[in-house]
Amino acid sequence: MLHTTMLGVPVGLVSAHSSVAAQPIASPSAAARAQTVLERKITLQVEGQTIKETLTQIAKQANVRFVYSQQLIGAERKVTLDAREESLSAVLDEVLAPLKISYEVTNGRIVLRIPTYANDFGSTTQPLDVAVSGRIVDSKGAGLPGVTVVVKGTTTGTSTGPDGSFTIQAPENSVLVVSFVGFTRKEVPVTGATTNLSVTLVEDTQALNEVVVIGYGTARKSDLTGSVASVSSAQLTQVATADPVQALQGRVAGVEVTTNSGQPGSGTRIRVRGVGTINNSDPLYVVDGIQTGDIGFLLPADIESTEILKDASATAIYGSRGANGVVLITTKHGKAGATQFNLSGYTGFQQIRRTLPLTTAAQYATLVTEAFANNGNQVPASYAPLLQDAIATNAKGIDYQDLVTQKGLITNYSLSASGGSEQNRYLISGSYFQQNGIIKNSGFKKYVIRVNDDVVLTKRIKAGVAATFTNSNQTGAGDGQGGSPPYLVLQYAVQANPVFNPFGPNGTYNEDIITRNVLNVPRYLDEQQYNKTQNNNLFSSSYLDISLFEGLSFRSTFGVNYNNNHPKAYQPQYYIGPVDNRAQSALIESRNENVSWVWSNYANYNKTLSDNSSFSATLGQEAQRGYGNGISVTAYNVPADISLQYASASRSTGNVVRSSQYDGSLFSYFGRANYNFRDKYLVTGTLRFDQTSKFLGPVRRGTFPSVGAAWNISNENFLKDISYLSVLKLRASYGQVGNQNAAPNYGYASVANNNQIYVFNGAPAPGLAITQINNTKLKWETAVTTDVGIDAELFNSQLTFTADYYERRTQDMIALSPVPDYLGQAPASANVGSLRNRGLELAMNYRNEIGKLQYNVGLNFTKINNEVTSLGGGNPIVAGAVLTQIGNTTLTSVGREIAYFYGLQAQGVFHSQAEIDAYTSTNAAGVTAPVQPGAKPGDVRYVDSNGDGTITGADNTYLGSGTPDFSYGASLNLSYSGFDFKVLLYGVQGAEAVNGAGFHLNKSADFVGVWSNFYASRMDRWTPNNPNSNQPRITSNDTNGNDRLSSRHIEDASYLRARNMELGYTLPQAFLSKVKVKGARVFASVDNVFTITDYTGYDPEISTSASYNNPLAYGVDYGNYPQARTYRLGFNVQF
Repeated sequence: MLHTTMLGVPVGLVSAHSSVAAQPIASPSAAARAQTVLERKITLQVEGQTIKETLTQIAKQANVRFVYSQQLIGAERKVTLDAREESLSAVLDEVLAPLKISYEVTNGRIVLRIPTYANDFGSTTQPLDVAVSGRIVDSKGAGLPGVTVVVKGTTTGTSTGPDGSFTIQAPENSVLVVSFVGFTRKEVPVTGATTNLSVTLVEDTQALNEVVVIGYGTARKSDLTGSVASVSSAQLTQVATADPVQALQGRVAGVEVTTNSGQPGSGTRIRVRGVGTINNSDPLYVVDGIQTGDIGFLLPADIESTEILKDASATAIYGSRGANGVVLITTKHGKAGATQFNLSGYTGFQQIRRTLPLTTAAQYATLVTEAFANNGNQVPASYAPLLQDAIATNAKGIDYQDLVTQKGLITNYSLSASGGSEQNRYLISGSYFQQNGIIKNSGFKKYVIRVNDDVVLTKRIKAGVAATFTNSNQTGAGDGQGGSPPYLVLQYAVQANPVFNPFGPNGTYNEDIITRNVLNVPRYLDEQQYNKTQNNNLFSSSYLDISLFEGLSFRSTFGVNYNNNHPKAYQPQYYIGPVDNRAQSALIESRNENVSWVWSNYANYNKTLSDNSSFSATLGQEAQRGYGNGISVTAYNVPADISLQYASASRSTGNVVRSSQYDGSLFSYFGRANYNFRDKYLVTGTLRFDQTSKFLGPVRRGTFPSVGAAWNISNENFLKDISYLSVLKLRASYGQVGNQNAAPNYGYASVANNNQIYVFNGAPAPGLAITQINNTKLKWETAVTTDVGIDAELFNSQLTFTADYYERRTQDMIALSPVPDYLGQAPASANVGSLRNRGLELAMNYRNEIGKLQYNVGLNFTKINNEVTSLGGGNPIVAGAVLTQIGNTTLTSVGREIAYFYGLQAQGVFHSQAEIDAYTSTNAAGVTAPVQPGAKPGDVRYVDSNGDGTITGADNTYLGSGTPDFSYGASLNLSYSGFDFKVLLYGVQGAEAVNGAGFHLNKSADFVGVWSNFYASRMDRWTPNNPNSNQPRITSNDTNGNDRLSSRHIEDASYLRARNMELGYTLPQAFLSKVKVKGARVFASVDNVFTITDYTGYDPEISTSASYNNPLAYGVDYGNYPQARTYRLGFNVQF
């Protein structure tokens, strides 16, 4: 006997935009009533869910009842659905047609039947007379299984197989509707019988109803009350990089991503909503639910999706680690089906984007000769003949930039295998990345192996394990102790004078007798090959999911991250001359080992209430621990033979050994509750309690609450008649989150130094002395964030728009607080500072199609106002030292942004003696005197800011900062008949930078008797024959201080960069089927295509980053390794 089921629970309705014909109805009045029922609106996403479960959810949303035989329709069969504001009829067509199930509305009920006619998916109104077959693929050419293909206006349909292929009978001149969860629906005209129809679906990354990852769970994007941004896997792999963070640049409003160095393997800095502290502003990374401080062990191709949590409503669940934002990474996992292999790769080369325009040998000789002449002196006899010969022969000289740079190979290959059943899904992948730097003897290699397995143990229990092993090797950078100092090869290359030949006979090197403090460039370059850093990382995670009963589930995750790091630098002994030599060889080597683990246990509860509302809650506990140790050795008189490079006391008595260790833990409880009333009004409350070992006593405990609310205005009846409005939602949130990483490990302890000398019985003895007293009340910084946002979708979600305005106030910021003089100690660390960020974020996306042309345009805009509001009465903080002769370049004080530039304001140059004589000041006694008595025509004129009649450090003033007025990003994606074209732009406006190289290259006089090279533009300096120039004169005796830090060293670092352009082609299925390949795409790509900027240094992006994550040196360009332009050819193949 067949079992008949009736399903139906009254719930609220959702708005819609389309309808599709159903089965015939007997009478006109019944037909009208049936049509009303079928026009009810559905928003629902399911994947691999049973028919019964799907119909239950549809019944609740549409307030209808279904009648059917479970045995007859196969109620346990799995279906996939992606409906967004669709009519009930369209949803039923999409779900039931591929399963050969028809339906009709009878007496207010929907009755499901299996048709009795012979056609597989026959329509009752027209014949099936054309055979259509083909393949549905994603943007990379990978086949998509389970895609629904329905003949528009009928119940005729089918689903694609494991490789994305399908066959369907459809009337000629009809339209196929192709839909799949996570992708944009597409309509394809049928013009006749075909066997090689290829349809490419585009990922729907903008839809508000997509499911996104949040802290300790997932949520529909339409249910969010916080500010969360998503980036897809396809977007991450568009740029050639081994660093997943770098791939985020330009993608998300409010997220600034800058590369500190173009050195292969160097890190990338990310700031979510600006610099939040004068200390560590790094965000928290969470990979597959496991918290970690870095994601450098992954490659962009390993990542399925990235979510960035920005406001307190989203980040408070992470408590004392969420103040600077949270980056959630979901890695790729296996999908059910036959084993599918994915092979992808690219190869290409990189080259320096631009070289600096420097003087030739003849020009250099002219300037140096003139400098001595302007001071009435002769060029030193030791190199005067070299300069005279260069001028006489108009010599070009040595191009040191060309000598140290090269075209570097870049290669990346990845192979993965995934598949399995619904009960056991697996993925295995291996990747190889190699990058030879644009500077010789620099490079990076990275190997990544990933495995994961997801198992359904019982109907209620699921489990999974994953592991990622990464090995990387970096050459040509580092100091042997894990540090990354400025890359001096390029600094020396631009400073070296072009007159001098660095190469001697028989492979020897010559000493530069003109520029003595610049080391011999080719010898120094050769030494970089001995600087290597090896890094091994094992990241593993596991989880256990238990469905306790309907609506309640429990999840336990445990993750371990193990890392060992081995930097090594060898400095050989050599002698070129009295200045350029090394008396002893040195080996500087470190070995560091770090382990961290995180164990999280939490329950999620979801309940749909009878009043068309829903409630969900999360409650959990978490424990974390991190510990590690390191040892570093500096050994002297070490042989060049690598097999003998080890520290030995017998070789030298000057060896230095250091060691370090740390151990820290965090114990937490957390909870979150969400209430959704009829998809109109949303409320979220979050609370986390943390206790950390970083601090002492009661201050080690902290509570971090947040609350968020949202109003889906578009679901209100008074907006139902606005047909073009799909979604309109207002959001607001308030909360507190912490930043425990602002404090160092054991920051509460006193600091001692071992350079103290004591005297006992008249004899000196070395010892220790406390140089900084402890502060047992030191605690984490707290960020109080208020956010107001709006989300909108127009024209059937073709146009989406998001805007956020926020204020983040950092309280208890750790800064140095003065102590009484009688203690004889340096200032102590204390929670005495505060800072405020206010920002505006805008993001827009528009997608459409014109015939076969599909296009997508994305824009984002970020403006941040940064202000230090307190330093606890301490002195302003100076930082950003560039040269010994220049000193510090930045100042951080109350009332201004972090790290603004502080120096003299220059007003061009004095063009004549008359201008010098006219620049006077009269003091209180009525005496008039020149402001710059030591100046000569051609010297820099400075502003007497304090009006005291002299130019001193007291006249230093605000000169700008590296904080931009705003930043922006833009993307364009086009696809047409298998071809696709992508463009990614990123820009910064209103940022300034200190050009560290410019101090040398724009100099007016020599630095400590050293004549380094010049910018070629210095040929336009002031001379009696060029009196209108605004470039200072050249002199060997600068009595005016022309090279002091002033506004002439501060440059506009605004820029617009074409980050990537890519052209791809997906091969037709008709061709691929012959070679038994499921999908294939080839592409050509260029990174850093062009950069529009007035900045005269190598790279404006590097110049506006914080130097090695030091926010107090924000915008100071030390002459770092520039980013390269990259050309690539690549492919993606599935088989």
